[in-house]
Amino acid sequence: MVLAVQYLERSAVVGELDALYHRGTREPPCVIAAPHPALGGSMVSPVVAELAWALTRAGHPTLRFDYRGVGASRGASRHPAGAMRIADLQDEVADLHSVCEHLIATTQMPAVCAVGYSFGAAVALEAAQDARIGWLVLIAPPTKLSDFAALAAVRKPLLVVCAHHDSFCDRGALPLPDGARLEVIAHADHFFGRGLTALGKAVATWLRGDRPELIAPEDPGREGQPKSVDLELDPGGGEPLELDTDPD
Repeated sequence: MVLAVQYLERSAVVGELDALYHRGTREPPCVIAAPHPALGGSMVSPVVAELAWALTRAGHPTLRFDYRGVGASRGASRHPAGAMRIADLQDEVADLHSVCEHLIATTQMPAVCAVGYSFGAAVALEAAQDARIGWLVLIAPPTKLSDFAALAAVRKPLLVVCAHHDSFCDRGALPLPDGARLEVIAHADHFFGRGLTALGKAVATWLRGDRPELIAPEDPGREGQPKSVDLELDPGGGEPLELDTDPD
């Protein structure tokens, strides 16, 4: 049984891609793109999971997914295992577009927010010209591995979140357009071993904007938790239980 204060995430299949869906009622729905598949990146990475949790807590539907060739997703990745380079992203961009279309059809909302972490930030940026993407969030864009010059041309609501100590991301190399917002998570590195909760909160807060009514309700106190019930066992008319008898 799922309680009112719990969040049910269910498996989804988008074409040949494996995905996890959280329902929600607040716009925009959010698609979350995972880190580099050649380095073990997937939808179960801690950063992706935290983003899904934080955005669901804020009321947004979320859909995170594995690129083709990752996990249970069919197909093959163009990126050889262990490769650090970010080059041809056409397959991952196509995967992201498919997931956006699926989430729009599921939620009946007009457009999604594309949230990309690390390699996923490069994928989300390349996919952002699509009309189905109305908002863009880039987490720890790895400027040392990919060119993010296309940021300057983004004309959609844009949030970039960087770690304070990130050897893969040079914040000075990010050509942020007018109106974009940059958040820096203190004490964090590229993998957000510290600052993970602050990262999720920063994204959810930006999406909420100046709409205080879209703050997720607080978890109820102990009075809202299911009450425990003491159970009394039927003594069975005085007959000894099997375990009460001496096996000898």
